[in-house]
Amino acid sequence: MSAGPGTPLLMAVDGNSLLHRAHHAHEHSGQRDLAGHPTWGLRGMVAAIGGAAARLGPDAVVVGFDCPVASVRREEYPEYKAGRAAKPDDLVEQLAGAVDLLRRCGFAVVQHEGWEADDVLSSAAALARGHDWRCTVVTSDRDSFALIDESTSVLRIIAGGVDASPLLTPARLPLLCGVQAGQYRDYAALRGDVSDNLPGANGIGAKTAAKLLQSFPGVAQVYAAIDGGREEEVVAAVGAAACRRLAEPQARANVTRNLRLMAMRVDLPMPGLDAMRVPMDLVRMQTALLERDIRLGPSLWALTGSAPPGEDSWARIAEQEDVAPPAVASPTAAPVAVAEPVVEDDQLSLF
Repeated sequence: MSAGPGTPLLMAVDGNSLLHRAHHAHEHSGQRDLAGHPTWGLRGMVAAIGGAAARLGPDAVVVGFDCPVASVRREEYPEYKAGRAAKPDDLVEQLAGAVDLLRRCGFAVVQHEGWEADDVLSSAAALARGHDWRCTVVTSDRDSFALIDESTSVLRIIAGGVDASPLLTPARLPLLCGVQAGQYRDYAALRGDVSDNLPGANGIGAKTAAKLLQSFPGVAQVYAAIDGGREEEVVAAVGAAACRRLAEPQARANVTRNLRLMAMRVDLPMPGLDAMRVPMDLVRMQTALLERDIRLGPSLWALTGSAPPGEDSWARIAEQEDVAPPAVASPTAAPVAVAEPVVEDDQLSLF
């Protein structure tokens, strides 16, 4: 299904990703509630959700979070995400309170035992597609690039905030990593994912993986050529040395494992779309935020059905709420154009 710009839009937010980014971006503020608990990450996360809503104009919003106590992927592969630095205590505390705060604000929040925010976002995209809606995933995590299709886009939050962030679509994904929508998981499986401690095929980096997938639809077809005596097709795409590396048993095992672990659930239980609808209740939202001494209001207009503040109001709002004026985009407008060169995948943190 190809969803046109007038189709209703579900905004699916990666809560863990936005809270991590907000924590590190606003740690200098040292903002705490009256009980002395840190709130700068929580405040930044809610402000970012409001900013994304102002840019995208969604009809419904859902926020997904990782399960904090169990991981199906880690049970299968204990080295999954091993070696990551321990989270600062202030971040751990804010993560622990984020789900309750957002639910008290009135957001639809989804968290399932053993699964990650990525699985929630994937299930949200599938829900939207099944009801002939569009979905835009809001995250700073590149794993969600695997979800991009004709009905699903990704607003990749980067340094500079929501309005500086690229909206990635099937037409724009190849500009970043050289592969088509639908090929990203195969691409990631081949080159591996250092952040998740998932080695790929030894010696196959981002450039080689992209070249390979420009000649083959996916990993299955690459190995079918190697196993079927058609190695010359792989050699023509990436050279003899890379073909030998791909054929090594350990390379094949790594890629197969990565494809399995990188697959996202599309069938997690989700609230109905009506339960995610905006506008939300401004009084309820502000009451919940004020309980944590977080003061946000006019900047949340797109979530609460208020009129967007006029230009002369933004200086006061920015001073009170520490938010930047948004570049308001109609939900029926074309994606914001952001010129980017083709880059290596290990540079994608810049985008």
